[in-house]
Amino acid sequence: MTSPKSAHFWKSNPTFRNFLSVSTISLLGSNVFDVAIPVYVAQKTGSVYALSAATVALHLPFFLMAPFTGYLVDNFNKRKILLYSDIGQVLCLVLLLLYEFVSAKALWPLLLSVFVAKTLMILFETVTTFQLIPSLVSKQELSEANAWFLSSQRLVQIAGPLIAGLLMATLGLTSCIGLNILSFSATLYFVVKMKNLDRLIGEENQSGNWRTITLGDIASNFSGSFKFIWNSPVFKPFVLMMFFWNMSSINQNHPTITHYFSILNNFNPEKFGLVISLFQVLGFIGLFLSGSCYRRWGFLKAFVGATVWLAAFTTLSLLFFDAPIALAIGIAISKVGSSVFSTGTFYIRQTRVPRSRMGGVNACLRMLFMLATPVSCFIQPILVEHFGSLTSFGFGALCLWATVYFALKVGRTYSSEKSLGDQVDNVSSTLAA
Repeated sequence: MTSPKSAHFWKSNPTFRNFLSVSTISLLGSNVFDVAIPVYVAQKTGSVYALSAATVALHLPFFLMAPFTGYLVDNFNKRKILLYSDIGQVLCLVLLLLYEFVSAKALWPLLLSVFVAKTLMILFETVTTFQLIPSLVSKQELSEANAWFLSSQRLVQIAGPLIAGLLMATLGLTSCIGLNILSFSATLYFVVKMKNLDRLIGEENQSGNWRTITLGDIASNFSGSFKFIWNSPVFKPFVLMMFFWNMSSINQNHPTITHYFSILNNFNPEKFGLVISLFQVLGFIGLFLSGSCYRRWGFLKAFVGATVWLAAFTTLSLLFFDAPIALAIGIAISKVGSSVFSTGTFYIRQTRVPRSRMGGVNACLRMLFMLATPVSCFIQPILVEHFGSLTSFGFGALCLWATVYFALKVGRTYSSEKSLGDQVDNVSSTLAA
C-alpha cells in the first residue's frame, strides 16, 4: 500500500512520474537486448571465447569511451544529448536487424554495433541518472526519487530475462532487437515533448550550439576528474572495491555463467532466462531491505555486512556445482547482499561528486572499475577451457572477498565524514517508506 508520503511525492512530481514510466519501458528493452546477445552468441558459436567477446562488446564502452562521454555530458546541451543518443541507438539496432536478416557469419559487425549502441546508452544514462533526476525533484525528495528509480531497475531486471528467454526461444534475436527499438520510442517521446528540459536541468547555454571537440579539451576534462578521484579518500578505495566486484565471474551475462547454464548444462533460453530472473527477484527483495539495514546498523555495518553476505553465499553455492538448480538458488540468495551493497554505492556517487563534475567524474569512475569486465572476460575462457567452470567460479568468489576488504575501507572513510549522519537518516527513512 502506498504511504501518504509516497502519494504526496507522486502527486507533486508529475514530470518525474512521466520520466520514470518512459525510462522503465526503455530499460526493459535494453535489458532484453543485453540478455539476448550472449544467448544468441552461445547458440550461434558454442564457444566460450565468442561469449567473452560479446560480453566485452557490452562492457568495453564503459572503459574505452569514458573520457569522451564524460566530456560531452559536462559541456553540451543535455536535451540534445538525450535525443541524439536515443536516435543513434535505434540506428545501431536497425543495422543489427540487417545483420540477422542476411544471416551473416562474421561476428565482428554484431560486436561493433553492440559497442556503439552501448556507448550511446552510457551517454543517455549518465545524463538521466546523475543530472536529470536531481533536477526533476527537490533536494529533500531526491532520496525517494532514487529509491523509486532503483526499484524500477530491479523490476526490469526480473522481467527482462524472462521476456528475452521467451522471445529467443520462439521468435529469435530479431524479436528482441525489435522490442528494444520500440522501447526507445518512449524516451524519445519524453525528450521531444519536454521543451523545458533545458530549464529544468539548469543549462546556461540553452541553444546548445555545437563546437569543435579537441583532444586537449577531452584530456583536460578527464585529467581533472581523475585528480578529483585520486585526491578523494572515499573514491580511491571505492575504485578498487568496484573493480573486484566487476571482476567476479559470478555475475549475470558473464561468460562463465552463460557457459555453465546454456552450454554445459544445456539450459534452453526460457530456462536460462528464468535463472537470471531468479537472481533479480532476490535482488529486488534486497533493495527493500536496504532501508532497514542502513537505519538499524548504520552505514558501515550494513555496507560491509552486505558484501560479506554476497561473498559468503556465493562461495557456499559452489558446493553445489554439480546441481545447477541448487547453485542458482545459492547465487540468488547472495544477490540480497548485492542489492544492499549497490544501494550504498549509488548514494556515495550521488552525494560525493559536485553537480558540475557529475558527467566527467562518474565516467572516469566507471572507466577505472569497468576495466575489470574485459580483463575478466579474457581470463574466464582460459580458466573454463583449461581448468573447468568450477575453477572460474572459484576465481569469481575470490574477487568478491577482495571486494569485502575494500568495502571495509570505503565504509570506514565514508562513515567518518561529518555530514554522513543526516544523509544516512534521509536515505534510510526514504528506502523504508
